[in-house]
Amino acid sequence: MEMDGAISESIVFLEYFRDLPDPRQAGKVVYPLEEVLLLCLLAVVAGAETFTDIARFGTKKLDLLRRFRPFRDGTPTHDHLGDIFATLDAEKFQQCFVAWVAARTGAPADVIAIDGKTVRRSADKKGAKAAIHMVSAFAARHPIPLSK
Repeated sequence: MEMDGAISESIVFLEYFRDLPDPRQAGKVVYPLEEVLLLCLLAVVAGAETFTDIARFGTKKLDLLRRFRPFRDGTPTHDHLGDIFATLDAEKFQQCFVAWVAARTGAPADVIAIDGKTVRRSADKKGAKAAIHMVSAFAARHPIPLSK
């Protein structure tokens, strides 16, 4: 895919998440949510399976990422990624994600299966940090995963 096509696809992807609430305090946001989401998408497409993989991808591919968005402050660490995702409304994120996958595959949203897992020992009760959740999506009629 040429770069113009990739940029157009990234814009389409982000449109599906534009209504996803970002509960972080606006004045304290270092990494805009759209940049975090785009980083995660591109890293997962490249084979990333964990927040550590995504953070490593971000560090190594910062020049590429800046073709899509400014990434003025670089990319977040794996811990920061976990913290950001822990603040998001999981149900609303799932709705956005399923709508995007359905549009990309042509499958109705109700035939896309979502499988979620909670990363063990990722919650910090003392620090009021929620557990990290990982999501996979599958087209119910196709045996291939649509995401990790």
